[in-house]
Amino acid sequence: MNEVSIFEAVVDLVTRGGLVMIPIFLIGWFAWILLVERYCYFGLARGQALNKFWIVYKNEGEEKAIAFLRKRRYGFFLQLMNAILKYREMGPNAVRNGMEAARHEMALEFSKSLKIISVCASIAPMLGLLGTVTGMVHTFETIQQFGFGNPVLLADGISEALLTTQAGLLVAFPLMLAHNYLTSAIGRVENNGWSAALRFETLIFPREIV
Repeated sequence: MNEVSIFEAVVDLVTRGGLVMIPIFLIGWFAWILLVERYCYFGLARGQALNKFWIVYKNEGEEKAIAFLRKRRYGFFLQLMNAILKYREMGPNAVRNGMEAARHEMALEFSKSLKIISVCASIAPMLGLLGTVTGMVHTFETIQQFGFGNPVLLADGISEALLTTQAGLLVAFPLMLAHNYLTSAIGRVENNGWSAALRFETLIFPREIV
């Protein structure tokens, strides 16, 4: 399908579905742009190679393991490890406070835009419902003016009502699934990173940490 036919198809949908189709499409595109950006960031942030880190730590020592992990620019455990090393000389209490601060900062960074995506997924079917009501209003106005004698005019209003509902649901369902998957995946990465950071902390302060 070429660009002209795609454009014509979109124009045809908007024409048949009414002006409500425009914000539905815009919300869908906006939410998917945010989702792609979050998936890209999440892909970088989870590329921590934790298993490899512990293998290097065991076989080659702490410095080699730290150097290996710092080759990566992003990572939940990487940020926690940097906090541990930053406050290492200040003692275990300072380290734990630094870990908590880094954990909170990374959690905020991970969850950025997720609420907006969730709102978009909630708004889309509502806009579809608005289009349904608008389409039915047009249908009743047609009946009032022309009666039931022209089924083509009636079909236009019914088509508008059904198309907007369909469009709203088609936008909302994939967004909800992607949002829920990303939220649960981020939770797993945060838990794994925090567990690894606690393990690393106990290796640095084996006597102080209970």
